[in-house]
Amino acid sequence: MSNTIPGVYTFDFEVETMVTMFMNAMSDIIVKRFNEHKHAEDQIKTRLVYAPKQRVLGDLLDKDQNLQLPVVAVTIGGITRDTNRVFNKILGTYSALAGGGVKNEQTPLPIDLNIKVTIATRYQKDMDQIISHIIPYINPYFIVSWRTPARPDYEIRSSVFWDGNVTMSYPYDITSTQVAKVIADLSFTFKGWMFQAPPTHPTGTIYTIHQNWNTVFTGLPSEYTLSADYQKDTNLSDYRRLKGVPPQPKVVEPVFGNVGQAQEFNVYGAGFTKITNVYVSGGPVADISTTQNPFGPYPSLSADYPPFTGYKVSSSNWVVNGDNLVTFIMPAPYEQGRVEIIVEGPAGYGLLTQNVRVNTLNPYLSSQPEYSTFVPYQMPYLSGVQIF
Repeated sequence: MSNTIPGVYTFDFEVETMVTMFMNAMSDIIVKRFNEHKHAEDQIKTRLVYAPKQRVLGDLLDKDQNLQLPVVAVTIGGITRDTNRVFNKILGTYSALAGGGVKNEQTPLPIDLNIKVTIATRYQKDMDQIISHIIPYINPYFIVSWRTPARPDYEIRSSVFWDGNVTMSYPYDITSTQVAKVIADLSFTFKGWMFQAPPTHPTGTIYTIHQNWNTVFTGLPSEYTLSADYQKDTNLSDYRRLKGVPPQPKVVEPVFGNVGQAQEFNVYGAGFTKITNVYVSGGPVADISTTQNPFGPYPSLSADYPPFTGYKVSSSNWVVNGDNLVTFIMPAPYEQGRVEIIVEGPAGYGLLTQNVRVNTLNPYLSSQPEYSTFVPYQMPYLSGVQIF
């Protein structure tokens, strides 16, 4: 279990908190003593204790009469998992931290905390008053506000239900040492929660969302049915996939380099804010290249971003200058040819040859099209850095 993990202990005082909140709701009940004209002549504050019914009644036999009537005794009757509030095993809730980042609170267990209440009074009129201070305000429940252990700034509102019954008993047979008393028993259900320990693993990132859309109603007008172009089967279903976008290198400057000479290059594009690596690949750097498989451990990404051969540029040799520019130093090439530039991010990697745009400052072009014009990537002077 989670409490076997060093530094993690799953005890957040939830039951104690719920009982305390419930007892606070039952506190400050005043019993008044009336004369024959129904005018209050005296008042007594009802004692509220956490103790089983048998213990309370046993204490009344004490010669010193330490526990005076009237008294309201509270105890726990049991804990039950509330199946009506169990929806699915989702990953809990996420909230932003003040200093940045996200905090994950695991899905709590919904529980029904059964709370037993015993009221003991010497007189029936005292009992009537105490009951009138409780049950008229529970129709059919009252609300208790408390806070989650992991997010103390957030409020939980729990309902407390009365089962609708008050069971009364009277002192039919008593001895000379017993105190005559009237007893009432009530039962309540506190709709509460028990929380898991904080996750011991880092919060994951969603890179791909798969969506299936199905027509569940029959007889819909044609304008509301799924298009036949998107039907995968006779059930009129549709499928969509939402993917994270990898970095998109589009322009490199300069476009030429020399054999045996390390050189600095500027790569322009989009999505460079959170890049993790820069690679160069191709014949001129083959002698220092190895197999790179950055997304091998991630099945959801490895199919779209397979292994490749390339050289990982040291993190000290590249720097991000905003979302649209990364500058790096290419190691000295060994031979002539073209060098591909690959930029890796959390959601995949992008190749210059797949995103290249015309550099309007390129003196080797006979005409100067607009910067936003796409050019086929197989054009040799645009599909990477040309090494001479």
